[in-house]
Amino acid sequence: MESKKLVDLTYLYEISDGSDNLINDLFEMFFKQIPEYQDLLIGFYEKRDFYNLGRIAHKAKSAILMLGLKDLANELKKLEENAKEGKNFNEYQEIIAKFVRDSNIALEELKEIKNNK
Repeated sequence: MESKKLVDLTYLYEISDGSDNLINDLFEMFFKQIPEYQDLLIGFYEKRDFYNLGRIAHKAKSAILMLGLKDLANELKKLEENAKEGKNFNEYQEIIAKFVRDSNIALEELKEIKNNK
């Protein structure tokens, strides 16, 4: 039995008009950006730099939405708003851990999709 995939590329295919070149460019962008966002979120959390934590959560949310991970995008939006307002600190670490876990799964799924083209 195959497990449910996290990635839903419906939106990505819509905005790219099915252009394989654009899809491949966007995949490469995700492969580069997502690990950077992971590192930055962790780093800003550890430094207690909540302003920049909120900024990166906003950027990561946009990338994650393109991959169809709506639930994770909602979590990042909550992190963004809370970090900018300086509240609910106890939720930050859990949201960041979920982002790292789910985005790593999403990247693996993207690699699989790319390799099967």
